[in-house]
Amino acid sequence: MKTIYRQAIIALFTACIGLVSCDKVLEEEPQNKLKPETFSDYDELLNYGYPSSPDYGTEVPLDYYVEMMTDDVNLAYYNANLLPYPLLPFSFAETHEDQSMLGGYDQAWKNFYRAIYYANVVIDNVDQAVGTAQQKNYLRGEAMLLRAFSYFKLINLYAKPYDEATAASDPGVPLKLDPAVQSESYVRHSVKEVYDQIDKDIVEGLALMKSNNLNVNNKSKLTPVAGELLASRIALYKKDYENAIKHATNVITANPTFHNLSGFSFNTVRNWGYGGQVHVFNNSHTNLLFRYGTNEFYHYVYYPGGMGVSEDLINIYEPGDIRLYYFTYPQGAGRRYYKFRPFPNRLAEPIRGFRTEEAYLNRAEAYAELGRGQDALNDLNQLRRHKFDANYSTAGYYELKLADY
Repeated sequence: MKTIYRQAIIALFTACIGLVSCDKVLEEEPQNKLKPETFSDYDELLNYGYPSSPDYGTEVPLDYYVEMMTDDVNLAYYNANLLPYPLLPFSFAETHEDQSMLGGYDQAWKNFYRAIYYANVVIDNVDQAVGTAQQKNYLRGEAMLLRAFSYFKLINLYAKPYDEATAASDPGVPLKLDPAVQSESYVRHSVKEVYDQIDKDIVEGLALMKSNNLNVNNKSKLTPVAGELLASRIALYKKDYENAIKHATNVITANPTFHNLSGFSFNTVRNWGYGGQVHVFNNSHTNLLFRYGTNEFYHYVYYPGGMGVSEDLINIYEPGDIRLYYFTYPQGAGRRYYKFRPFPNRLAEPIRGFRTEEAYLNRAEAYAELGRGQDALNDLNQLRRHKFDANYSTAGYYELKLADY
């Protein structure tokens, strides 16, 4: 992790150079001139921390390999040596370095700790910036959410799932809460310690952002409503169902919109081939709250020999459900995930994110776990109403009934 921090410091130095003139860099005390000075400077630095590409030509790989570990994927025709680098399913090395990973090492470890570094820089130093108290407090809150998001991804990639009975003794990931680079090795903190820090950052970060709201409208940045969805997801992972419901409800209240598919004809869509642009993480969609990552899966899904959609997943979809044919396309044996090829010439297009639909699903799962079956079905039916052909919805095919369970 020390290497990650050194790389981030070099990037920070380079970014800061761009904030001052060449003449100023050569002044007698350049170390002072290389520090960010204004709210805008720190805002720009935090943007460097987000795990997304600044352009459409650079990939920022994250946890792409976990897709291959789900029951949703058909690997029967998969070619591991397809194009840029071998992507081997279920292969792990003792370290975060392996030839099966882009660049020979684990990009998720690198990029999420890089995000944490920039968040730490902002949290520790933004108070010194030139700007209003509202601006600085909001940005500190945003940095806390980015740090919480990054640690949540890391703890679920490299540690056991949260279990209240064992979390205090289960090894997690190293916690680094300041931007200083240490010469000694980092140690793994417990799963509980990491989640405690995540919860602390979520609570304090949301409070700062809400009380100093700048009404930021940028889906590549964490906003208060995106933070609420993150909080709902974290609470669900911890089996804290009441808080999962509370935060999901806050999301739905703030932004209840769906990506509505009910206007499509099921009979027409199921005969679609490969055509049109179906990109669920396009900024134009009102249900999109936050987007990140890049399209590094392009080669492994689009070309023959890539990953397909499993028959088990395909068989779950019901008549009238637009989603199967809207988000996948036929190719060779089986179907391919469409969402991983939104723009073939833009590998860095974000293909991950938070959408309002997740709030309904999180709340429904939490309701079900608490024995509130009808409330759970109400949320599921609200979502299904927007994903089924309206003619099937009118006939009642989409509606789930408690008596059936």
